[in-house]
Amino acid sequence: MEVCTCFLQIILFIFFFNFELAKGVFAIFMLKKNHINVDKFSKKVFCDKGSYLISCPEQVAVYLASLLKRYKSAVELCSGVGITVLALAKSMNKVYGIEIDRKRLEMSIHNARLYGVERKVKFILGDATNEDILKNIKAEVAILDPDWSINVAGKRLQSGRLKDTSPNTLKLFKKVKKYVTGNIVVRSSKHVNFKEFQKLGCCQIHNIIYGNRIRFKYGFYLSNKKCKK
Repeated sequence: MEVCTCFLQIILFIFFFNFELAKGVFAIFMLKKNHINVDKFSKKVFCDKGSYLISCPEQVAVYLASLLKRYKSAVELCSGVGITVLALAKSMNKVYGIEIDRKRLEMSIHNARLYGVERKVKFILGDATNEDILKNIKAEVAILDPDWSINVAGKRLQSGRLKDTSPNTLKLFKKVKKYVTGNIVVRSSKHVNFKEFQKLGCCQIHNIIYGNRIRFKYGFYLSNKKCKK
């Protein structure tokens, strides 16, 4: 009887040991699966498939940072996995990222360490339209990057209207201008036209092209930019 009990204990130990080992292997596999290193990024960033599709390519983020290098602080609203925040942090003293998705925010923190700018960035979990959050942000320039996709007959398409984004770009712009700064850059779908951009005021528009076609646009609403009437 004692031999049987001992044998049973050994069997159970082996079973649970292998089970825990399997869980560990699975966890490592999932961590590696969230690493993506393609032409969009120079490093193996933490990024899931959904984040990869909507993330700003690193080269474009660096280009944007070069245009905003005169500013010492910034905030990106709807910052995703943080690619734009990290690029801005290379030339600024402090950059904030506001993201409502906890998983993406955690990836942002890992990516900040990966790029060596963790001391210059702060990621905030929350709704980008939350006034209490916005009131506590001290930034000279803001980048708005809401989700442009809309559901049409079961398909995800890019909207050409700023009010269709999530959150609503028109409303978000007003809140940021009121509580944070009047220097604002809006990232939008390639389908947004000049008249739509003008709803937010005077701006300059940059068409972002890579892979031989326009991918999206930036609208620059900066105090030093002169507008033609």
